[in-house]
Amino acid sequence: MNMFEKIVQWNRERGLIKRGFDHKKEVSFIIEELLESTGNYDSLNARERAEEIAKDITKDAQYNPEHIIDALFDIIIFSTGAMAKLGYNPTKVMYEGFKEINSRTGTLIDGKFVKDLNAEMYTADFSKCKLEK
Repeated sequence: MNMFEKIVQWNRERGLIKRGFDHKKEVSFIIEELLESTGNYDSLNARERAEEIAKDITKDAQYNPEHIIDALFDIIIFSTGAMAKLGYNPTKVMYEGFKEINSRTGTLIDGKFVKDLNAEMYTADFSKCKLEK
């Protein structure tokens, strides 16, 4: 099973696929992670700010699946390139990160999987994912 198939299965097992596509919510998840990447936001503050931004930028959006797919594809391409520019093997990063999210336990709250902070889980070691020179 390739990484994309594993991710789809992970979403299916947690009931996320069944919930369907919510444009504003999906945009807010992506923005939340971008805000966290700046180091200026913790998870909670990033989530709150991302929801505000997503609400604003999707309020008059035209729902066109082909345009959304094109943008999501571009996000994957730019993210993959950014990982490589930082000196990391994107394939290894994906497998290492997946081990972490797959070890999480928690609850689905308002369409978002919320980690059980008391549970023991695997922590991704991205230092093992450096590109070979």
